[in-house]
Amino acid sequence: MNKIISISTVKLCFLKIVIYTRKNMIKIPIRITVMGLFLLIATIIMSIMFYVQIHFAKDLAKNAMNEQFKMTSYKVEENIKRINSISNSIITSTMPFIKDIKSNDFFENKVKYLKLFSNILSENKNLYAIYIGFDDNRFFELINLDSKKELKSTYKAKKTDKWLLVEINAQQEKTLSLYDNTFNLSSSKKERTDFLVNERPWYKKSMQANNITKVGPYAFSNVKGNGITYSKNMNNSVLAIDILLQNFSSVLKTNKQLESYLFDTKVNIIAKSTKDDAIFNELIKTIDTDNFDINSIKTSSIEGKDYIYSLTLIKGYDKKEYLLSYVLLDEMMNSYIEKFSKMDKILIALFLFFVPILWYCASIIVKPILLLVKESEKVKNREFEKVTDVNSPVNEINLLSTSLKTMATSIYEYQYELEQKVTARTQELEIKNKELEILSITDKLTNTYNRIKLDNTIEDEMLKANKQNGTFSIIIIDIDYFKKVNDTYGHLIGDVTLVEFSKILKSALEDGHILGRWGGEEFVIISSIKTLPEIMALANILREKIQNHDFPSIGSKTASFGVSLYKNAETSESLINRADEALFIAKKNGRNRVETLEV
Repeated sequence: MNKIISISTVKLCFLKIVIYTRKNMIKIPIRITVMGLFLLIATIIMSIMFYVQIHFAKDLAKNAMNEQFKMTSYKVEENIKRINSISNSIITSTMPFIKDIKSNDFFENKVKYLKLFSNILSENKNLYAIYIGFDDNRFFELINLDSKKELKSTYKAKKTDKWLLVEINAQQEKTLSLYDNTFNLSSSKKERTDFLVNERPWYKKSMQANNITKVGPYAFSNVKGNGITYSKNMNNSVLAIDILLQNFSSVLKTNKQLESYLFDTKVNIIAKSTKDDAIFNELIKTIDTDNFDINSIKTSSIEGKDYIYSLTLIKGYDKKEYLLSYVLLDEMMNSYIEKFSKMDKILIALFLFFVPILWYCASIIVKPILLLVKESEKVKNREFEKVTDVNSPVNEINLLSTSLKTMATSIYEYQYELEQKVTARTQELEIKNKELEILSITDKLTNTYNRIKLDNTIEDEMLKANKQNGTFSIIIIDIDYFKKVNDTYGHLIGDVTLVEFSKILKSALEDGHILGRWGGEEFVIISSIKTLPEIMALANILREKIQNHDFPSIGSKTASFGVSLYKNAETSESLINRADEALFIAKKNGRNRVETLEV
């Protein structure tokens, strides 16, 4: 409030000075008027220059972005052409060895074709798999385990394993065989499968055409990544290869300024140059790909920042693919703004040169006003007793000074009374807030923590464990056959049982444990115990105390326990689910038990 009054006072001072000077133009030196006009003209010129520079820099930035975008889209399309060319070449060169072959002949000579397929995979880094499907639903596929890091862990392969051979016979029996680089068999297993060759999209498409066909890009099912399937009808069979598109991200990253995304009509991302998709997700909400002006430069404001972006349709696939590139407008403008800096420096130097002159000219009027501002600052800082009169040859300033001093006294009296009321109300509010905070995290019936507090505590413990590379444990407890208590004795006795149950747990727990009601007849304990034997022992102590307790009205009662230990970087859902599954096992195994899924 003091600040508002002081600002209003200064405004009033300036207003009276302007009125006074209009009535007494002869008393004001002409140089003040000249310098004032000069300052105004200089400010206007500089503002116009800055405005022109900024808009000119924006146009240059958009033109530069357009050229870089065209280059990126050209590289993407050239990469597509290269992949198409390589794939067609692989299938064409393999045709003489495969065409018209029957499944029996193929599988009798599978070692020969195994080496043929491995040579093809070894010579092409982006080639993920090569396979052949026969009209009798027999299937033969060779996968290069080195083409993607997670493949070996997916199929539980050894470090020395390089090849995965997948064979499916006419009875839909699948054999998975792992080989090292010299085709020594590492392991093999058989399993049933519902995989049917003649139901696969690549098989159907090839059987309807005589030329090489493509399916994709699409997300592969057994590996993280997008790819394309190329296939060719071989009369009795269809030969196909899977190519990973991981090198597209490398192509997009060649442009250091633009962030680019390659995606399909359903906005499934095929490749991208950045890990953070936040800006892309915001831009794509505003883009209608069917009505977008392709290759044009657009501007969009996201979180207070302006981005320029462009969209184009990528050629080379059977279905529509789009390339979206964007860049922060300020980043593109910086290089051009720097080029205008010399002109700006000259203007600023001229301005600084005239500042002392303008200051001297304005001091005749400004000095008493500045003194009034200082007195106003005293009012703002509640130094009311230090406010003094400002003597000035200008009568209006004297009047302002007197008014300011009178106003300071009035403000002090009013503000003191107001502060007393605010202090009292603030104290009352703090007390109420503390009461509300306790109520918001407490279960009303059992007077233990509620679900909100438990969720927040688990998240806090996870952060602390991740930071210290440590762990903690949780116990989920469920009262056995609690529904029978409500059905037999009524909900009032059920509530009494829940309260008594929570008292047993509270009395048995020491510091370092958080107890709360999870919901219904379920309770959760969040413990600082870091080892499985210790937390299991605690759970069994609680179980025995409950088992041996004489509950009011109902007598004895038991409970089942599920225990889990936090694993580094896992989610709270995963931690709770393991404890919940352990609780389910305890109930399944007869209740009144402690179970865990931890090893």
